[in-house]
Formats: sequence, structure tokens, C-alpha cells
Amino acid sequence: MDINFILQNKKYIHEILSTINEEVYFIDENMDIVYVNKAAQKNGFDEDRVLNHSIFKVFPYLKKENSSFVKVFSTGKPVIGSICTYITNRGERKIRLTSTYPIKENGKVIGAYEIGEDISGLSRQSEELASNPKIHNKKDILSYSKDKTDKFYTLDSIIGESPSIKRLKEKLLMCANSQSNVLIYGETGTGKELVAQAIYSLRKDSKTSPFIVQNCAAIPETLLESILFGTVKGSFTGAENRPGLFEFANGGVLFLDEINSMPIGLQAKILRVIQERKVRRVGGEREIPVKFKLISSINVRPQVLLEKGEMRKDLYYRLNVLYFDIPPLRERKEDIPNLVQVFIEKYNKKLNKRIIGIDEKMMESFMDYDWPGNIRELKNIVERFMNMTKGKVIRFDKEEFASYLVIKQKDVYSKRIKKEGRVRLREAVKDLEIQIIEENLRLTRGNISKAARDLDIPQQTLNNKIDKYNLRFFVNKLRGIKDL
Repeated sequence: MDINFILQNKKYIHEILSTINEEVYFIDENMDIVYVNKAAQKNGFDEDRVLNHSIFKVFPYLKKENSSFVKVFSTGKPVIGSICTYITNRGERKIRLTSTYPIKENGKVIGAYEIGEDISGLSRQSEELASNPKIHNKKDILSYSKDKTDKFYTLDSIIGESPSIKRLKEKLLMCANSQSNVLIYGETGTGKELVAQAIYSLRKDSKTSPFIVQNCAAIPETLLESILFGTVKGSFTGAENRPGLFEFANGGVLFLDEINSMPIGLQAKILRVIQERKVRRVGGEREIPVKFKLISSINVRPQVLLEKGEMRKDLYYRLNVLYFDIPPLRERKEDIPNLVQVFIEKYNKKLNKRIIGIDEKMMESFMDYDWPGNIRELKNIVERFMNMTKGKVIRFDKEEFASYLVIKQKDVYSKRIKKEGRVRLREAVKDLEIQIIEENLRLTRGNISKAARDLDIPQQTLNNKIDKYNLRFFVNKLRGIKDL
């Protein structure tokens, strides 16, 4: 029985594979491609061009020593998380994260299949950094990481006069020029990168030293390792000699955002860099000395991460030399008036408005709300209402206000109690999750990728929840897509 027989007699396999977004290839024991799904065909690998052709003909730059298929046939074990680069027949350069698995019969490998995900977009940051010849100039890093009109945040960018914010600023000033590692904790939307940039701007050499940022969430381990450590030509198919972020940050600051999302295996590897101040590129042998200040952020309490085993203890102790805890907005509501005014001034310029403030009722509503999305949520809501205001003052509108807030905690449970006489936890949590998802989708106008980033969850997780709660029509409506 060969692989073709299996495919031909399991028609449902074809139907399933045709619906997924990842590319899928099946090969036989002669290394010939015997099946490609629709996703692969959309990327230029048409059946009439690739079927019954050797993978080495379809991918002419693929070498046997680098082929995952060859490794699978020789070892009988899967190869998971490989990165390869190739050129499609349309001339497009693609980077794929692949996992390759054997197909066995009576213990013998009779074929193999590979699932590939296009990660070209995720690797764009590394490409742009590598192609910037003036990467060590602060001005040029800005042109890479932020809009040309933006500037780095400073200590003055941290708005507020509450006791907790004053203490935070005092601690930042005390540690301004320290080379010690920094760990920042804060909930979603509290401004972790703002604090990291403020620390950098307080440095004496901030005008000439680099500030490099990498978000560690939702990036495959193999790709993130290549971005951080750099690569050596030939380390994987299509790999070039390219420095990583550790090298780019040499002499400056490296900010690893949401480091708690980094896979445990990679945490061990960066621990070695922190300890020895040397980096070895993926596939390389030479150790390159590096010196940089490391700032890391987490969005989950340290004790929770350690208890659940989501962060290595030895890495945590290395990172947690200087610790900054950013207070959530609900714990410093006295700062809301100042924050609102700052956002109004910002969006007056952006929207060409002349709004001077908000009315008393609107401010009372802001002060009553608990702001689960913190400053980011406040900023988004101010922008929303400014778009809808014709006069010089943003006036309270109960219906509009309720439609934009995630949930008004004081009302939702009391209404349920009046109706049912009790609160069912599972239903309450479900209702809350749906409202949070709907609100973030509204704020991003149906942009699922952006909403996932704002919610600090993988895009696939958000897509699953949208389907689970039957919100696909809601998303299409926000994006102006007619229901099919």
C-alpha cells in the first residue's frame, strides 16, 4: 500500500485539508510530491506544476542536508518548527515555519507530509533592522519603529499626580543610568513600553545609543530565536548572515515586551546571553560579545508565572534586579482628568478639532468606570467621542457611552440578580468575555489582528472565540462586508 492509495481512498482527508489556511504537501518514498492543498496552490504551487515532481526540482535551492523530508525519512521522527525561505514561481520571496511528519506502515516510512505557515510578515522586523545601515543612530531607529512625527517617550510622558505615579517617577529617576536589568509589570494598556522608553530617554547616551523593541507574544519559537540571535548562511534553507537584536542593541537598550510569552526553551537560551554577555548566531560557532541594558515586561504577576511554570525561576531572578509595578488606572482615578485633557489635545491636532473638554456628567461616568483596558481604553474612547462631537465640549450621552464601554460593572450583575435572583458564574463570565471582545472589535473597526494585540491574546485564539460566540456576522458588519 503506497501513499497515493491512502489519499485516494480517504476523500474526506482532501476535504479537510482544502479548508485550512496552512500549506500542506505530501511526498512519497521517492521524494516526489503527490498532493498539495488549496493553500499551497494559492501560493504558486499549482498541481500541474508540482505533482509527481521531486521536491528538489520544485525547490531548486533546497539541499538534501537541509531537507526536513530527508531527515524524517532517515530518522522516522517528525521535524517540528523549521524555518525555510523560498521563491515562488511568481517571484515572491516567502518565509515559512514548517513541521514535517512521517507516514508509516508496519513501522516503515512510506511517505511524509509537511504543514507550512507563511511567516514572511512576522520576520519583516528582522529584515528592516538588518537593512538599516545606520541602526546605531537613535534618529534612524525612530524612523524604523515609530512614525516620523513621533518622538521617544520621556519621564514627562507619564501623566499623573497620584501618589503611585509620583513614586514610580521617583524610582525611575533614581535608576536612570544604572546598567542593571529591569523588569516591568503592568496590566494590558497601562503603558509598559512608555515606561521602558522613559528609562531609555533618561540615559546620558540616549541620543546616540540604540533602543530596540521586540514583542515576544504570538511568535513561533524558531523565528523568535532567529530574530534575537541572528543567523548564519546555510543554517536553514534561505538563511543569510544576519545579526540579531542582541547585536543591534549593543551599546544601548533592548526591550523585550511580554517576555512571559516566550517559550521555556528559548528562555534558557537568552539566560545564557544575559549571564555571559555573548551571543552565538543560529547555525554559527563564533561567540560575539555584546553589552546592552535589558528591559523586560510581563503582563501577569510574577508569582503566578512562577507557580504555573510559565517563566524559569533562574531567568526571573536575573531579570528582576530593578522592578517597576505600573498601577492600573482604576487605582489612580484622580489622574483621569489630566489624561483626558492630554488625549483631547492630541486628537485635536489629528482630527482638526477645537474641543476644550468634557462635561461634568461624562467625567462622572469616567470616574465610576473601572477601566479594565486601562489607559489604552480611555484613550480610544476619548478619540471615539471626539470624532462624534461637533461642538467644543464632549457631552454625556447615555446610550452612546454604554455602547462604547466594555461593561459597566455596577449595573450588569445587579440586573441579572433582579431578573434571576442569583448570578451564575459561568454565564456571567461568558457575557463579560463577549462584551470585551465586541468592544475591542468596535474600537478596531473589525480588525481582528489589532484587536487580538490589544487583548494580549493570539489572533487564532480570538478567531476561535469569535466563532464560538457566533460573532462572525458582527465582525463582517463592522468591516462593511455583506453577509454571504
